[in-house]
Amino acid sequence: MNTPARRTDGSSVFTPRQAAAYLRGQHHMALCFIQNGAASHDWQAASHGTPGALLDSIVAVVPEYAWTAIGDRYVLHPRQDIWRAPLSGGAFRGPRLQTAKAYVEFLRGTAPEMADLLPPLLKGDPAAALYTATVSIPESCSALQGLVGLLGPEPTMVFTIERQDADRRVLFFEQVDVGEAA
Repeated sequence: MNTPARRTDGSSVFTPRQAAAYLRGQHHMALCFIQNGAASHDWQAASHGTPGALLDSIVAVVPEYAWTAIGDRYVLHPRQDIWRAPLSGGAFRGPRLQTAKAYVEFLRGTAPEMADLLPPLLKGDPAAALYTATVSIPESCSALQGLVGLLGPEPTMVFTIERQDADRRVLFFEQVDVGEAA
């Protein structure tokens, strides 16, 4: 993550990706993030607040983004209908990596806006719970609900979708510390 630029008044200029990383690290939020390439914006990172208030403070200065709460997780995502629109297809269930690959293929075939999304890459031990935990996605849900379904019940799991290059986005999973906020 690039360090945000500091202004003389103490505020910072964050990209939405940097703001998401800040909230994960400093506020211990189980925050998922979907990148759309929005430019840096002035955002005063609050030292405390509810997750909703913190996310509201981001989307107030980055109008290209919205946030959605799904269970105990939050998703900072582009303000496009496709992310929250209901999608119908087959239900998915199985090991996380295998299920994620199948779900990404479903999204790519269902929504033209997702044609540039690549399945998650295997990074590390293929036998790790990060990839092998059993997860499920219901037959009818939004893209956001399906992506959160890939995280399973483990509260420390989050996903990120970010640009790999100008033509492709990649999905990956990681674990975050959801302990006491700083």
